[in-house]
Amino acid sequence: MNDKKNNNKKKKEKKKNLIMDAAEKLFIQKGYQDTTMTEIAKKAKLAKGTLYLYFSSKKDLYFTSVERALQTLKDMIIEGISICKSGFEKVVSMGKTYVNFSVDYENYYKLILDYETQETKFDESDPHVKKAYEKSEEIFNLLVSSIEEGKNDGTIDSNLDTKKIAIVLWAEITGLVQQVSLRKDLYKKWTGLDANQIFEYYIEVTQRMLSAPKTSNT
Repeated sequence: MNDKKNNNKKKKEKKKNLIMDAAEKLFIQKGYQDTTMTEIAKKAKLAKGTLYLYFSSKKDLYFTSVERALQTLKDMIIEGISICKSGFEKVVSMGKTYVNFSVDYENYYKLILDYETQETKFDESDPHVKKAYEKSEEIFNLLVSSIEEGKNDGTIDSNLDTKKIAIVLWAEITGLVQQVSLRKDLYKKWTGLDANQIFEYYIEVTQRMLSAPKTSNT
C-alpha cells in the first residue's frame, strides 16, 4: 500500500516538474505577461486542464518556478559556505557561487533575473508571491550573517554597516552578472577581458573593499 502511495507521489512530482520545466522556458523566452497557460500546456504536451490540477493560476506556476530556482541557488550557497573558515571567505564564496549558478543553471538564472526585474506590481499578500520573496530574503540573510561573522572574527572591517554593505554587494553582483552575460562580447572587444577575468577582478576588488585594516605593530 505504501509502495503504491509513494509511486503515485513520485509520478505527481514528476509531472509537476515537467510543467514547471516547460513554463520556465516560456517565461524566459517571452516573459511572464506574454506567456499563456495554453502555450505552457502545449510545451509540456499536456491538456490545459491538467495544469490546473497542479497550479491554481499562471501566477502560482510562475512564482513556484521562481521559488524552485531560488532554492537551488540557496542550496549551492550553503554548500559553498559550509567549508569556509571565516565570514570573509563566506562572502567571497557567495559571490563566486552566484557567478557559477548563472553558468551552471542558466535557465534558473534567467528566470530569477526576469523575476527580479519584473515590472508588474504583484500583490505581496498573495501566498505564492510571498513565498518567493521569503526565499530571496533567506539568501540575503545568509549574506548579512556572513558579513556579521566576518566583522566579529576580524576578517571584515568592523566599521562597515552590515546591512548597507550587504545590499551594495547584492546589487553589485546581480548587476555585474547580468551585464556580463548580456554584453560579454562587447566588453571583450573594449577591454580584452573575458567573462571569467571580469568576475575574478570583481572578487579581487570586493576583497579589498571588505578587508579589515591591518594594524601596525609600530
